[in-house]
This record gives sequence, C-alpha cells and structure tokens, in this order.
Amino acid sequence: MNILIVDDETDVEILFRQKFRKEIKKGEISLSFAFSGQEALDFLEQENPPQVVYVFSDINMPGMTGLELLKKLRNVFHKSMSA
Repeated sequence: MNILIVDDETDVEILFRQKFRKEIKKGEISLSFAFSGQEALDFLEQENPPQVVYVFSDINMPGMTGLELLKKLRNVFHKSMSA
C-alpha cells in the first residue's frame, strides 16, 4: 500500500518513517513524500492511474493549500477514472 504524505515541513518525513519503520521493513506500506501541492500533483501524474492508495496532506501550506490540492486531485483523477 503506497501512501503519499504532502507537507511543506520536510522533517515530517523523518517522523513518518520512524513511526512506520516496522511496516515499511515488512513491505506492508510504502511512503512517498511531496513538499508542496504542486509536487504532489506532479508525483501523482507520473503513473496512470496512480499507485497511491491514500494521500495525507497538510492543510496550511504556501502556494497551494491542502484543500486546494484536494479539489485539484478530485478534478484531475475523478475525470480520468470515469472516462
């Protein structure tokens, strides 16, 4: 199960990797990280359909908020999945 974590604070990656180290080592989950809304969109557009199961996003980020990201994800990926 691949999970994308979106947060403008890069130290979040260390925290998530420490918290889920056992699950990562067992291959139960895979964590990917993006440090802006645009980086998350770029990452998700690399595969069609994306192999990410969950996206966890910070709400307050510079440039594109987590809520704006959610709206864009819904517009981009809902259209491609229903086509």
